Amino acid sequence: MIEREIWQRFKDNGLKVLAIGVQEDAGKASSWSFQHRLTYPVMIDPDGEIYKKFGNGSVPYHVLIGKDLMLRLSDEKFDQDHLIQLLKGYLQNEI
Repeated sequence: MIEREIWQRFKDNGLKVLAIGVQEDAGKASSWSFQHRLTYPVMIDPDGEIYKKFGNGSVPYHVLIGKDLMLRLSDEKFDQDHLIQLLKGYLQNEI
């Protein structure tokens, strides 16, 4: 979903996508990335420090951060259509 409908569609417009493995080791994250054929970076958050700043206890959890480093979306649900509409607006305004 994210790979094809979000990342591939918007990467040439400046979108950056990261997957963050919370309390995972590099081997598991690499296998998961390969299995799902991801072309965006997968990072490791072994102590959950990044997740503590943005998450709410749910996994997976999605955040959208603007170029100004302001949090634009923070949600445990993944509503692809809503996210695409937000991205179109944000990328058009280059935030």
